[in-house]
Amino acid sequence: AITKLGALLFAKNLNDFESVERKSVRVIVYKGKNKVETVREQIGVKGYALGFEGLVDWINSQLPANEEIGKALRTETRMYPEIAIRELVANALIHQDLSEKGFPMVEIFTDRIEISNAGTPLVTPERFIDAYISRNEKLADLMRRMGFCEEKGSGLDKVIFYNEFYQLPPINVIVSDNRTRVTI
Repeated sequence: AITKLGALLFAKNLNDFESVERKSVRVIVYKGKNKVETVREQIGVKGYALGFEGLVDWINSQLPANEEIGKALRTETRMYPEIAIRELVANALIHQDLSEKGFPMVEIFTDRIEISNAGTPLVTPERFIDAYISRNEKLADLMRRMGFCEEKGSGLDKVIFYNEFYQLPPINVIVSDNRTRVTI
């Protein structure tokens, strides 16, 4: 008897659990600024706790980077702050409405990244920085105890800080009928 929460976090394959099989994270990389041509697509199969680190690493590996040549070594600098990507993906997983149809999704375009999840937020986007309400308290609590989030409402502060540090335009939050999308 595995609970829905247990399957969502620890499943080796989410497809083995009917209650959460459609909650797998989907990452799509597009060629260009629209959805006309897909370069690659990855659909996660692991539970969020098992697959989170690999998911964030894979997303970051798909993002553009600059190569800087120092005195002796070459280093690669990402065009998007890795901590912002991590926080936005964690938020999409934790704050999704599990009762709604749909799944968390990351779409990578040449000029932006869109991270979305099923459901509308419990607070308005204007209050994201200073209000903290989690739709999935047990999920958030377990992910905090495992080190994937802090559960203190500082995630978006970090996103905005590092977004400005990287001199990127402000993030954009769009709430539609049953989906929340954040663009960086």
